[in-house]
Amino acid sequence: MNIHPARRDKAQMINKIQNPNVKKSKIFILGVTGVIGSGKSEFCRFLRRQFDFYWISADKIVHSLYFAGKKGYKIIKKHFGDDFVNKKCVDRSKLREFILKNPVKLKFLNELIHPLVAEEVNKKIVQIKRDHESKNRIFICIEAFYFDKKNLGKFVDQVVKLDATDEIILKRLKNRKILKLQRMLEYNR
Repeated sequence: MNIHPARRDKAQMINKIQNPNVKKSKIFILGVTGVIGSGKSEFCRFLRRQFDFYWISADKIVHSLYFAGKKGYKIIKKHFGDDFVNKKCVDRSKLREFILKNPVKLKFLNELIHPLVAEEVNKKIVQIKRDHESKNRIFICIEAFYFDKKNLGKFVDQVVKLDATDEIILKRLKNRKILKLQRMLEYNR
């Protein structure tokens, strides 16, 4: 039987969580990754509902860092200029458009922002541990585009990569009203 990669990963990951041979520690942190539109958020919602996972979204953290006055906002303004910020926040669509055209700028942006995201993720993990220390075991999923060893990768015990067909991804992106879908899909693959 041929199982779609996302469903196979989901089934394998769930089996590992339920398997008594999995490393038993007080806290289990799962990294959830995949291309845009692959179903990361839906999978994290599933983990939260079915397995009582705490869900940390790296994208939501970036959004919060990009508000005026926050560290991410200041970094974007300093390194990319006033064209990419307004009075309230970083203009994410303008920044995305700019960096997708230039892999060097994208790498530079990631080097600037990813440590800030990792710092915020760490704060959330510490808070979850503190708030729920009476639990026998704590499950956390971190949703992110990727997990490099230097930043988000250092927190996770395991990473599951989700995937979907191009047709499904494009349908999901259209539903989100994201512009220039083809180029973003090509970039993420």
